[in-house]
Amino acid sequence: MVVALGILGTFTLGMTVVVTVFGAVLGVMLFGFFGRLAEFIVVAPRLSAITPLSPAVVAVGAVVATVIVGWFGLSPSGNRLTQRFPRAPVVVVLVWLGCLYLAMVETGAVIEGLFSSFELLLGGFVIALSLGGLLAIWSTVSTARRELAGLRDQLLEGSEPAVETHPTLAETTSRLAQQVGVPAPTLRITDSDRPESFTLGYGTAAVIVVSTGLFESLSEAEVGAVLAHEVSHLANADSRIMGTVLVPVLMAEELLDDNPDDVGDYLINAAIWTLKLYGQFGVAILSRGREWSADAGAVALTGSPAALAAALSTLSQQRQTPSTDLREWEQSVGALDILPPGDREQATGSFRTHPSTEKRINRLRQQVVDAEQG
Repeated sequence: MVVALGILGTFTLGMTVVVTVFGAVLGVMLFGFFGRLAEFIVVAPRLSAITPLSPAVVAVGAVVATVIVGWFGLSPSGNRLTQRFPRAPVVVVLVWLGCLYLAMVETGAVIEGLFSSFELLLGGFVIALSLGGLLAIWSTVSTARRELAGLRDQLLEGSEPAVETHPTLAETTSRLAQQVGVPAPTLRITDSDRPESFTLGYGTAAVIVVSTGLFESLSEAEVGAVLAHEVSHLANADSRIMGTVLVPVLMAEELLDDNPDDVGDYLINAAIWTLKLYGQFGVAILSRGREWSADAGAVALTGSPAALAAALSTLSQQRQTPSTDLREWEQSVGALDILPPGDREQATGSFRTHPSTEKRINRLRQQVVDAEQG
């Protein structure tokens, strides 16, 4: 657990730095654009240049006049004026545009005066740099969370509430949740021959999904053990934790250029890809630890390590490659399934999201032996 948190912590820090740099570069570019726009504005003809009034006074007056003229043009008085003088709307629009022009150029003069010194100009540059980085982080994290929400919808598509079709299973799930003191999750059933179960969300929005292929393959006690495993994930806040640690991985995915066209793009892609793999390695380590904890929680809830061992053994023999078309990063969501995907490359190696099923079964069977000897 410490190793996983260390990897994920440094990975998240690295991704934050990368995204901040990208955003800072964008912020500097925008700062330069607005700087050139400001240069254009400050050389434009201004009323304050030919009167004793200061740019600030003219700017405030122009803003107030813009609001008043605009309001007058839309008011009943403006309508009556239009009826008496058909060309009045043209005059009103021209006056309104003139006030708006004065508000813009006089405000530009005020800003130019504020940033006339090097220190203030440098401060504006730093502000643009910081705001660009923060905006990039916010935008990327928001996109990642939207994609996670989209994946949740994809995984729940076509499922039905168990309370309508399998009320006994729904009652079992509620009872198990009550035992560990968490809100009762919604149990949903998917019509799929592939045996699978996974947990999504947390709190009152938590959902446990099991396939028809799962409970049709197992005995009542074994199904109860699987549900206890999923409820233990909720009790351990695993779906919330895994959803959180997946966000930086998604951030890396968002930064990858799908169509690199020069050496620089390839080098940046290679660096981000390496960072992404580092994050997926941390996710895998954390996920394996959460599975051991969920197994232990299931045994504590049911009091029967033999039932969970039998369920894992049966399900392992019937596993096939998932039918859901998941992108590479989405395969990490398999961490919330009771068993890893059927693809051997995903189920083994450093990036596997589950402990060895054989080791899990052996540990559970050893608990049965210890209980009998005790």
